[in-house]
Amino acid sequence: MKKKSLQKHIDVKRRFAVGFHDNEIIEKLKLSIADVVCRLDHWGEELPQSWAMFETFFLEKKIRKILSTVELQSFNETLPEGIKLKTTEDMDAMLQFFHDIRELMHFNQQFLNKVIILDVQWFADAFRNVITDKNHAKEDLFEYASEWDKFNETGELDEALLCAIWRMNNNGYLEHKEDIMMYMEKLGLLAKMSDKIWYVPCMNKMQFPVDCFSSYPASSILCYTFDVLPVEIFHRLVATCMQIPNWEIFTDEDRGCIYQTAAIFMFHDQHHNIMLGMTQSEIQLQVFVVEGEVDVSTCHQIRENIERMLHNLSNTFQKNSDFQVAFKCKSTGFCDSKESAVISESKCIKETFLCPSCPANRKHRVNTEDITKYWKQIKPSISSTTSASGQDLGGRSRFAKLGMATNDVLSQVYRDILEMEVLPSLVYTKVKALPNFYKRLRPEQEKLLIDAKHSGYKNFDISLTYTLIRNICSTTKIPKPTKRKWGDEPAAGEVTVGDDVERIRSIRNGLTAHVSSASTPQKEFDDTWLLMSDICKRLETFTGKKYLDKLNNIQKLTLKEEDENDIIEKVKMESQHEMVKEMWSDVKELKEAVLRSEAKHASNYEYYS
Repeated sequence: MKKKSLQKHIDVKRRFAVGFHDNEIIEKLKLSIADVVCRLDHWGEELPQSWAMFETFFLEKKIRKILSTVELQSFNETLPEGIKLKTTEDMDAMLQFFHDIRELMHFNQQFLNKVIILDVQWFADAFRNVITDKNHAKEDLFEYASEWDKFNETGELDEALLCAIWRMNNNGYLEHKEDIMMYMEKLGLLAKMSDKIWYVPCMNKMQFPVDCFSSYPASSILCYTFDVLPVEIFHRLVATCMQIPNWEIFTDEDRGCIYQTAAIFMFHDQHHNIMLGMTQSEIQLQVFVVEGEVDVSTCHQIRENIERMLHNLSNTFQKNSDFQVAFKCKSTGFCDSKESAVISESKCIKETFLCPSCPANRKHRVNTEDITKYWKQIKPSISSTTSASGQDLGGRSRFAKLGMATNDVLSQVYRDILEMEVLPSLVYTKVKALPNFYKRLRPEQEKLLIDAKHSGYKNFDISLTYTLIRNICSTTKIPKPTKRKWGDEPAAGEVTVGDDVERIRSIRNGLTAHVSSASTPQKEFDDTWLLMSDICKRLETFTGKKYLDKLNNIQKLTLKEEDENDIIEKVKMESQHEMVKEMWSDVKELKEAVLRSEAKHASNYEYYS
């Protein structure tokens, strides 16, 4: 449906809703929109008629600006059975639709998904008020003059100043400060620097000292060229990079190196540093080290991260936001004024060639390997992420890293949770006291339980440990899933220990489900890794053990082919082991069923005889 006809559909629903409340709304709308069906061209799906009721509900609640998803779910429960949304997925789809047509804001991500911003203009005004005109600020915020001057120069926003700005406007922003700031971080409008300080990129007026870092060993300069570069893309890219766990702002003489047109980050263990810069039509990327040599594989990983973020950010702009990849000619430096001296990646097909960008009086021969070697995504003979045989080599490495993280980190999380409940020396006794559970054990599992008295849980695999947590842990020490039922997939925002136990099981099952291809797409890897990081953060607090550092170390590893093969083979063996276990369980259940049937027949025979 085109935008005009969609708006007509919405207007029709609004007219139906005028003057009705609570149960009247439900009954009147149920009759009035029975024949109204909306088909969207970009979805190609029919919209459920019940969504009109939700829109009316949102309009009635809009005066409150923000709505909790708990209240939305409560409203859903009041609807008739034939109209009520049945699943979490249905609710998410409905919210996504209204988000897409800009009637509200909602992101189905952890923490963000707890609230819905009903008044989008009110949210936009909250940010507009933060970046208030300087003269207006000086007049009304004289008590915070020094904080404002720092904010206006560096973009560093102190919480006290933020509260003063919003208190002056008196639009209910302070009441919802935490939710508003999370949404602003999500949109890349700002980034959290500490508990009391946020960074607002568009307010930074610090000038970048060109050539300041030119004396260090560095990669060539990778450029993302735009027909017209929206400044907001660069600002949001910097804010997004600041939220990456293993990236932090590079410091020089106790000051963070973040400027109006550039930002310097330390990557991983601080051996590599990333420079992001902006010119009139380019975003530039360069990696340098203080000592030693720049690692090519690290540059590959950085390029992947930056391009993924750029694609996500550029998709939020309607036009002029597509970019091309190019390399900076070596006759020019990082973020200097000679923007035209760039060479498109598509032109780098010969070993050497005359620079097409430099004028005749500065013509020179370019060695392709010199400018491209840091940024090639696989190897010189292959121009994409796919090998000659068609195999996604990056996907194979990502799969192996997920396998390694599951076996080395998530399995240990399970073992630590189990040990908080039951000491290894007592686990066999406790299991034996549960006949129905004990009789389902396989011989090798029983042996592990007996040996735990001396060996601990170190040899327990993720499957056995999950089964033990599920069957023998009490609710006093190990909080169960929010749904109070083991085996159910937790919804976003449900974060008990039991919920995370289920998430780990789901991650592991997803891994074994893809074992035949042994390849993981980039987006799936990123989503899974973020999920694992969130789980580890929460369970570090619960167990008092450290998991996140080990997880981050695995992420930055450059795995050799033989290492990948070993990890993948281990995952395959575990998958096969699971199949054997299921077959063994089925055979055992079948045997018990046969025995019960025979006993019943024997009993009947004795009765009739």
